[in-house]
Amino acid sequence: MKKILVSRRKGETQAIILKDGELESYFIERDNEPPRFVGSIFLARVENILPGMQAAFVDIGREQNAFLQYENKNLRDGQKILVQIAKDAEHYKAARATLNISLSSRKIILLPNTDKINISKKISGNEKVRLKNLVKNFLPANCGVIIRTAAKNSTESELAAEFEKLFKLWQEILSVAEKKKKPSLIYGDSDLVARLVREDFFDCEIFITDNLKVFKRVAELTGKSSKIQFYDGEELFKNFGVDTEIKSLQLKELELPSGGFIVIEKTEALTVVDVNTGKFFGGENLSATVYQTNLEAAELLMKQIRLRNIGGIIIVDFVNMKDDTNKKNLLEHLRTLAQIDRGKVIIVDMTPLGLVEITRNPY
Repeated sequence: MKKILVSRRKGETQAIILKDGELESYFIERDNEPPRFVGSIFLARVENILPGMQAAFVDIGREQNAFLQYENKNLRDGQKILVQIAKDAEHYKAARATLNISLSSRKIILLPNTDKINISKKISGNEKVRLKNLVKNFLPANCGVIIRTAAKNSTESELAAEFEKLFKLWQEILSVAEKKKKPSLIYGDSDLVARLVREDFFDCEIFITDNLKVFKRVAELTGKSSKIQFYDGEELFKNFGVDTEIKSLQLKELELPSGGFIVIEKTEALTVVDVNTGKFFGGENLSATVYQTNLEAAELLMKQIRLRNIGGIIIVDFVNMKDDTNKKNLLEHLRTLAQIDRGKVIIVDMTPLGLVEITRNPY
């Protein structure tokens, strides 16, 4: 059972998704922060090719050039190309761009620069085969798609309708780009409220907001659905008992149920997580004590990574384990937890020093 709560106060919009009463996702957009460009498409001009890195800096019409890494593509200085922002600029780091453009709807992601058909890992067996065959019936040449989890049990007409909207949007993007002479924004991805409607609204039981403008906007986007409710009161999140957990997302140190704790430190290059047993001494078996602490830490850190939307390289210093079986089980547990995340998470491995390497591409 899924609930979406959106609170709009003091120049910022906060949104949470509750699943069976538990905090599953958290989002925030502030009016005074630089605009979010992840997912946006720009007409870019190649400025500086770095051939040894298969990369280039590209002018996207903003103060800072974006960094583009590419494969199997011959670029030249001054060339105009369409790129999509994969990661916003941060501190002194340039925004990261990609040539692998994608456009999303609820059930389908359009991949205009490839002919691949990929299907969500959460769909398998006969349903996977059925959906792939349905898409082949209407997919034009040199155009690919990702079939999302929400497409399960969909009809061909439903999938085709979503595809047509995305394909029409792509044609409009190409048309606008063709008329532009200078690097500039061609297509901006949706704001937070619109993304929630696109990604989560149709799977939720109820959508509650304390802001009348948000209420009216969601009603317009969804055809005045009966799922939408206006909350006329104070502290929406506190009313649902999640305000304390949301505040904890700002903390560096977080306690584990057993008495241990984790410390999350974000640096310019990566995020470091340190696991400590703290006051937890367990029983007489030290190996079991350490393993239990690490399992608890895995649960907490994977949830924090998701809720804080941490991206890039994450290094986790678990409490040292000598038992190889426990090490293997911990990695398997992390990979299971990673499947909950809507971002792309890869549990790389455990280093000889016992550090676990994780990479995450934010949503």
